[in-house]
Amino acid sequence: MLGGIEVEGFVQLADPDNLIPFPIQNENTEDRLLTGADFDLESFVIAEDGTIWVGEEFGPFLLQFDSTGKLLQAPIPTPNLFELNTLTGEPPIVIGHRGASGFRPEHTLEAYELAVYQGADFIEPDLVPTKDGVLIARHENAMAIIDPETGELVEATTDVADRPEFADRLTTKVIDGREVTGWFTEDFTLAEIKTLRAVERLPQLRSTEFDGFFEVPTLAEIIELANRLEQVTGRKIGIYPETKHPTFFAEEGTLLDGTPININLGERLIETLVENDYTDPSRIFIQSFEVGNLKELAETIMPAAGVDLPIVQLLGGGGAPYDFVASGDDRTYADLATPEGLAEIATYADGIGPSKGLIVQTQDDELVPTSLVEDAHAVGLLVHPYTFRDESVFLAEAYNENPELEYELFIRLGVDGYFTDFPITGERVLSQITADFVRSPDNPAVLNNRAVANLARSRGFEGLAISPDQSTFYPLLEGAVVGDPEGALRIYEFDAASERFTGLVGYYLLDDPAHAIGDFTVVNENEYLVIERDNNEADAAEFKKIFKVDFSQQDENGFVEKTEIADLLNIQDPNDLNQDGETVFTFPFVTVENVLVIDENTILVANDNNYPFSVGRPPEIDNNEAILLELSTPLELDPRVGLAGFLANADMMGGDEGVNGSNGDDLLEGGMDAEAEPAAPSDMVEPMLAASPMVVTPQSDVTTGLAVDPLAVLNEANSTPLAAANPAIVGI
Repeated sequence: MLGGIEVEGFVQLADPDNLIPFPIQNENTEDRLLTGADFDLESFVIAEDGTIWVGEEFGPFLLQFDSTGKLLQAPIPTPNLFELNTLTGEPPIVIGHRGASGFRPEHTLEAYELAVYQGADFIEPDLVPTKDGVLIARHENAMAIIDPETGELVEATTDVADRPEFADRLTTKVIDGREVTGWFTEDFTLAEIKTLRAVERLPQLRSTEFDGFFEVPTLAEIIELANRLEQVTGRKIGIYPETKHPTFFAEEGTLLDGTPININLGERLIETLVENDYTDPSRIFIQSFEVGNLKELAETIMPAAGVDLPIVQLLGGGGAPYDFVASGDDRTYADLATPEGLAEIATYADGIGPSKGLIVQTQDDELVPTSLVEDAHAVGLLVHPYTFRDESVFLAEAYNENPELEYELFIRLGVDGYFTDFPITGERVLSQITADFVRSPDNPAVLNNRAVANLARSRGFEGLAISPDQSTFYPLLEGAVVGDPEGALRIYEFDAASERFTGLVGYYLLDDPAHAIGDFTVVNENEYLVIERDNNEADAAEFKKIFKVDFSQQDENGFVEKTEIADLLNIQDPNDLNQDGETVFTFPFVTVENVLVIDENTILVANDNNYPFSVGRPPEIDNNEAILLELSTPLELDPRVGLAGFLANADMMGGDEGVNGSNGDDLLEGGMDAEAEPAAPSDMVEPMLAASPMVVTPQSDVTTGLAVDPLAVLNEANSTPLAAANPAIVGI
């Protein structure tokens, strides 16, 4: 027969007591009625005390109203419940690799200062000596390198190759077994070095606008800068010096005239730190790619100087420490990265600085984490990988040219810090992951530049389920929070009695990260239904499904078990209830946003028509449709859930929620004819239409509110063909 829904009334949501701590659309009115411009309401449940709890997406917030629609308390923000897998449980440190070298010529005071203002906790100077024994910051002692056969410039960090007064300093040296032709720091006095100017090392990738402006700094000047910036910013700023080519400078290297260099970088480093009263172990890490000089620092040099500073063993992505090579030790960096090698490192060092590839390998365009972080932590070693860069040429293909995804993965794996050329990116991702709250770009704090967003727009509480006993709410986000695995949606737990979030149940894993969820509703204490959909409509729609999830069944990553119970693009309709001449019925709407359990065999599904923007059944603009489906496998329904449970507790409105679209239109709740029988046999493999679709003509220009009628009356509708006898919840 034909049928429809009669709307008998609605509940207008408002904040007359001025509880919302930010301006709303009707800010200066007496009633302070709420609109879709204030909150993007997407889900609601009715608590045991009769109050209405609403999940929304702008915050995302939870909102509590009384039965008249009056807001009872300020919007409840969503806590960012994250767990860091670092060695100490503290957030990883951001290390400005040669300063903010993605923006300024590397190893300059200007690059270091910018790194600090971009959020770096430590700035990293690579240290090499001048002819008169002063430690300066250069990545290599070769300040410019040329091809000896062509004379073409290969790489430069200073303008020395353009300085005719130093043309006679050009020479060829063997450094760590490699022949290099260029100009070397050990052949210049500090006074001569100070006449040079820094240039961009990667001019093909990065701006050269600052070439020729900045000096080469000494370690003492870098310490002075760190002290000054600490006073200016109010943050503790550390330095992370690396001793470069210690075997070369102590044993193998010579000056232009053949005189041995004979400088112990470890000794010179500690002397400089002591002279400048910079020996706080919380402000320094000392690093090197060689092993012997780090052991000497730990066992001899630092004890003699009365200091104890943390040491980090760098691990190259290939090859071996040069002091191993020089001494005939055949071990490699790969050997040092084994559990046995790490155990040895732990005898003299406090951490490792591995190449990123030792932590995450790329196999067939897939990112495959190794056990290095876990192995290092097992022996008490910190892990500070290098080097994170924003440019796509440095990113694995799997990151889709998004450097933030790389930070997220490494932070999830538990690294304790990272070297980055772009501290602003590393700090931003870290701030998103460690923020106190989950915030969308529409959150007032984000709009006012007081916080960063860590959840995509319109990905808040699309789902809000309630336990059978109504004591616990389960808000389900529609998108992944920054730092969570791709496509992992948080299922929060909220205690109705204390009115506070109490933790995470687990994660719902989307079949495709591009998908969205439409609704979340209870079956029993552990099992709930979730609508998962793509963002397509009509013939382009490919994925509209309903899954049953089980809180009690989770994998090692916290993903709840999910089982498909209905494919909404393949619904069996053997009796052709919609009279289209087909025996398969589809529900091809963009936003399928409501599922309600009627009984163990029957569910009701409805769409949000996004009026007037969606055309799921072209050429007409979408109506709201509600369909009854008979399931091929019965649900293990809690007796308090479904129509029977509702009728047994007719004085309460429990069971499920209606969901409104982004425009904030009404939510409708209807009852169902308890005597209705499904129209399709129960032994079908796929879910079947149990009644013809019920179509509700869309209404517009309705103020945000809740229309509630637990036993809505069906009326005959003349404008649109209808055939459903049993209405339930419909979202418009």
